[in-house]
Amino acid sequence: MVTVALDINPEHAKPWIALAEPTHPSLIDTTHVTDELFGFINVPMAVWIDENGMLVRPAEAASIERSPLRDREVPTGLPPRIEQMYREVKSIPDDSEEYRLAILDWARHGAASKYAMTPEQVVAASQPVSGSQSRAAACFALGEYLHRTVSHEAAVPWWREAHALYPENWTYKRQAWTLVTTPEGATENDLMQGPNEVYTGNWLDDVIAAGGGGSYSVRPQLE
Repeated sequence: MVTVALDINPEHAKPWIALAEPTHPSLIDTTHVTDELFGFINVPMAVWIDENGMLVRPAEAASIERSPLRDREVPTGLPPRIEQMYREVKSIPDDSEEYRLAILDWARHGAASKYAMTPEQVVAASQPVSGSQSRAAACFALGEYLHRTVSHEAAVPWWREAHALYPENWTYKRQAWTLVTTPEGATENDLMQGPNEVYTGNWLDDVIAAGGGGSYSVRPQLE
């Protein structure tokens, strides 16, 4: 198993990489190339690749452990926006137990596992890619290049365009938002990613506009 962090700023991912050393292989994808290669549009997502390099499961939500936050009552007295965010997070589907068991089954049985798909099944289960989504990928890549070589300000118009062309791609939006909502000098990214003056979207309002937490992830097809 290989873990890949999607983050233009590798310093924000390095503490998690250090926790995995030396036994777990962990990488940092600063250009989001795994989005393009595998169809990742959120985190955590995963693909399964067998010993022959064949994709046997497409990109899908890949939590393997239930968060304790899901079972806590929403605290009283929270500011309305924080309370709403708390409720949307709790409504995100949790397939962690089933997905973890599916991985173990594949590890034990390989190609004979009922969770390993044929190439035809992988294609059928994969998310389609439209012309707008392909243009969004190009816009995001150009923004990443300009952020790295010119300035953050130069990247913003291209990232705005990527968001407009492919609003379902949360990695494009969350990467851009966190660069403007994370305080200067912070060692971890801002996970709330609230309203800001640079982008029209933000995490809570965009989740609600997309149909709520129940529509936030690409659920694994495990039946």
